[in-house]
Parts: sequence; C-alpha cells; structure tokens
Amino acid sequence: MPQADFDVVVVGASLAGCATAILLARGGARVALIERHARHDTHKQLCTHYIQASAWPVLERLGLVPLIETAGGVPNIMELHTPHGWIADHPEHHPPGQPLHGYNIRRARLDPMVRQLASDTRGVTLLTGVSARGLIDHQGRIAGVRVQGAIGERSLRTPLVVAADGRHSEMARLAGVVPRQSQNRRHGVMLAMRGVDLQRGQRSQMWLTGPEVAYVFPNDDSVTLLAWCAPPDRFDGLERPEVHDALLARIRSLPDAPQLHEADVAGDLMVVRDHPNLYRPPVVRGMALVGDALQSVDYVHGVGCGWALQGAEWLAEALSGRLKDERWRREGLKAYARQVRQHFGPHRFFIDDFARRLQLNAAEHLFCAAAVRDPRWAARMMAVGARHVSPWSLMRPGSLASALWLCATRQPLPEGTRQPLSAHELAQVAARSTPGRSPEASTMRLHGVVDDPSRTMAA
Repeated sequence: MPQADFDVVVVGASLAGCATAILLARGGARVALIERHARHDTHKQLCTHYIQASAWPVLERLGLVPLIETAGGVPNIMELHTPHGWIADHPEHHPPGQPLHGYNIRRARLDPMVRQLASDTRGVTLLTGVSARGLIDHQGRIAGVRVQGAIGERSLRTPLVVAADGRHSEMARLAGVVPRQSQNRRHGVMLAMRGVDLQRGQRSQMWLTGPEVAYVFPNDDSVTLLAWCAPPDRFDGLERPEVHDALLARIRSLPDAPQLHEADVAGDLMVVRDHPNLYRPPVVRGMALVGDALQSVDYVHGVGCGWALQGAEWLAEALSGRLKDERWRREGLKAYARQVRQHFGPHRFFIDDFARRLQLNAAEHLFCAAAVRDPRWAARMMAVGARHVSPWSLMRPGSLASALWLCATRQPLPEGTRQPLSAHELAQVAARSTPGRSPEASTMRLHGVVDDPSRTMAA
C-alpha cells in the first residue's frame, strides 16, 4: 500500500466519529477526523437525547462523565407504563457493578463537548468544513478518502477508513452499500419544553398505549423532551399548529401525566414521517461503519447515542495494536463485526418487530405482567431495556416458566412498592455496585456534581 497520510481517517465528527477518533488516538494512532460542517457547535437535531446505561463505561473511559454532569446532564432512571401497570426499576436487584443509569443531555450541549474533547486529544487532527468526495481503492479495498473543503482538494491515504457520517451516509453510498430497511409504521412528533412539572419525579418516563408510544425525558437546563409516536392516521389532515396541540393533548391524557400549564416551548416542533429502520454491514471492503452509518433505528427506543458510543469502543478495542499489519487489521475488523452482530442483533429483532407490529408481542406482554408482580423481574426487564443484556435472556425456558408462575400465583404489587429508590437509597446501591466508591460520591454523581472538579475538557 502507498505511504499513508494518517493511520486512520474517520469521516463524521459526531458521537460515534469523535469517540472512535479519541480511543484510537489514545492507543497511539494518527487520526484525521473529517467533519463537513464548519461550525464547532453543529449538533444532531433528531434525537431522544438519551444515553442508555450500557454506554456508561464508554462515557467514563472517554472522560465525559464529569463534563456531562457539569453541563447539567440528568441521570436517566426509567419508568415504563404498560397495559399491565407501571414498571419501575429496582437497582438493588441489579448485579454488582452493572451501571444503574446513563444520562439525558441535549445534543446541543453534548456534540460540541465531545468534538472539543476529540480536538484536544493528542494524535487527532480535526478538519472541519471538509467533505468526502470519493474513495481511494487499492486492490479492492478502501485505502483512503478524497476530500474537498477548507483544506482544498486532497487525497488522504490510510490503512483504515471509518464511516461515521450518519443515517444518510455518503461514505456508504460511495462504497456502493444499499442499506437494508425494516418498516416503521409509526410517525412521531417531538417538542422541548421548559418548566414541565413531572408528577413521578425527575425520572425518564415512557407510556406504551396500544399502537402509540409517548415519553417525557427530563434534560439539562430544566428542559424536558416530550414525544408522541403513533400510526400515520393519527396525524392525517393536521397542520403544524394542530400537530402541536395534538401532542400536548395526548401527553395530558396519559396516566400520571406531567403538568404543562406553566411550561414554555424551548425548541422547534419536530414532525418525523417515514423513518424506517436502516442497517448496513459493519465492514465493507476494509472500511468500518459506526453509529448511524451502521444502523439507524426507531427513535422510540432511545438507543442511538449509546450504541454509537459502544460501537466506537468495540472498534477501537478490536484494532488495538493491529492497525499497521494488514493481516491483523483484517482480523480485528472481523472481531468488530462479530461483536456488532452478537450484541445488537437480538435487540434489532425486537425493535423491528415492535415497529411493524404496533403492539407488544405475546412474550413482551408476559414479561410486563411478570415485572409488575416481582421487583427482580422488573430489574431484569430494565436491564434489557438499558441494553446491558440480550432480550433472549428472558426467553430461556426457565425465565418463561418463572414469568408464567408469577402471573398465575401473584397479584400486581401495590403501586407504592413499585416506586424506584430515593436518591439517597440509590446512592447506597451505587456505592455497593462500584468498588471503592463512597455513598457520598454516588449521591454527588446522582445530583450532577462532579466528583473531581479539577478534571477539565482538555483532560
């Protein structure tokens, strides 16, 4: 292969691209990070602003936890309302060491934060206002990128190209990749409001009401994201102002609905139509795909941010020490592809099913019915929802028998016993789950206080 300009060229400087660049550069790689937008504060618009708990280790490894907490990120402990009742998490039943929450933080805060962290990382060259225009081929493998923009026209040769340029990936198109699509039969509407009075505390809440899904996610700066996803006929004939009113009316009609009478609009109304699930191969001709370029699924599930970060970490780990040797680099890319399929595949199956079916399937109804009867089952369901474990873990014969036994022998728990733990109690659980961490430190973390104020973005 001709002389390389960089060890890695990453195209797209959002969550997946920045995380990939940071982790590879910390391993000694020379990384070019390409971003077509020139403005440093560019951020993704369509997002639930929700980072699930399974991404906590990546956030901590990147050094983002104190930055997110300083910016006011909200620990996203989840409650779920189902046809069987409320399901609340029970952290005392999570395995030791399993992260209890991720964060809600608006992308307007998060994206510039991560981009600055990448720019400050030794070994990363951030090139903004630069777009990919073509691929360099070497013996059937992608060996570089032709770019154009603020640096003029250049050809960047590299052993590894990473496509992290989003749902409508130009890099994938240039490589001839046609995404596999799965139908999503819901349209959606989102609105950010400030001053929402949440009746069940500062917890992320989701309602599954037949074919419809609604959620409220409290975010930084006292902003709460409201969302309503429903079949297209719910929106037929509605103009934009009417969609706004329909969203607020639907949120007000929910069980334990948040109070909106003193809330003010804090962002533009977003109406999302025709948003199928998209999937691409993890590796194409030696080019790795991460983030939304790899998979962009129904935003109802709030997995995009977390999966982008986890995929970046898996790619960096698979290629650690393997970038210079072509044979070992290929083995590393194969390992990355296997991990993507093994971890994401089962979750994709249930996401696709829920997007097409518009209803919980029989197994999901059984799991919900068991969860409102037993706190251990509730914790297991929440662990699946946080993407800690595979949904197939609930489908094992012993698990199914346990759920059926609970439904046959127990009544739903009284509502009060299904409330999550208080912040103080949760801090005690967090301290037990994290070796070396004191309850006081955990309480500070839960309330958004930085454990070590000396840690800065440049760190």
